[in-house]
Amino acid sequence: MTWLIITVIAYLLNALAVTIDKFLLSKKISNPAVYAFFIATLSLLALVFLPFGFKFYSIIQILIAITAGIIFTFSLLFMFKALGQNEASRITPFIGGLQPIFVFVLALIFLQEILSAQVLMGFLVIISGTVIISWQANFKKVQRNAYFFALISTALFAISYTMNKYVFIEQGFVSGFIWTRIGAFLGALLLLLGAKNRIDIKQEIKSAGWRTKKTSQQLFLLGQTAGALSFILINYAIAISHSVALVNALQGLQYVFLLIIIFSLSWKFPQLLEEKMTPPILAKKIIATALIIGGLFILFI
Repeated sequence: MTWLIITVIAYLLNALAVTIDKFLLSKKISNPAVYAFFIATLSLLALVFLPFGFKFYSIIQILIAITAGIIFTFSLLFMFKALGQNEASRITPFIGGLQPIFVFVLALIFLQEILSAQVLMGFLVIISGTVIISWQANFKKVQRNAYFFALISTALFAISYTMNKYVFIEQGFVSGFIWTRIGAFLGALLLLLGAKNRIDIKQEIKSAGWRTKKTSQQLFLLGQTAGALSFILINYAIAISHSVALVNALQGLQYVFLLIIIFSLSWKFPQLLEEKMTPPILAKKIIATALIIGGLFILFI
């Protein structure tokens, strides 16, 4: 169960990164390609793993890995397009609920991952808890294109993660991870083909708030480090686990950790809470947490 421990740690780190982002984020980047570009460009940091077992494989295997990385970059792009519609309260559970299902179907078809009835039941219970815990009451009309972008993002994420699993099977973690991250960087370069993207990215670099307080810089560094470690660990868990679908489904744990962290800090930083913790909302969160924990229990009893 090493992969499970690694997955739990990964989602805890990601919850920490999200919390710090919530605290520091003070402005919105209007062009989603800017977000996608910078995140994908940071993928080159994976080159630090070169001395730890990197090998060259066939051209076909390398191209598959690079393609997986490019797809990942564009999944980020469409996710930020969806979130850019100011519908995070709807889009987050939409992606969180559908993505594991997409991964499950793709892994079943292309990787022959077959889950037992017990594991499948736990899988569905965890997904249910994930949707409930991340859903926020918001009765305003949702723009259709937000869901359209979210659906594309979900499908691309699922394809990328499934391809990653195949790459790790064929090439091992180190080589596969490096090639997929090179692919993500190439995807970032493709975003530069758009003139508006180039202008906005250049402007963002010029206006980056490097003169912020030292405390904010330290928090930013901590958040980015936590996010990067989380991503590496999730991919490593995918590499060593028997099911990419299960690793993906366990992202519900991230929402549990996020709830605990934000609720613990909200007395001092109330801006972290996106919802007022009324008794019905608190009850919803508790039920969702119980479902996620119950799903884990079903998986591993």
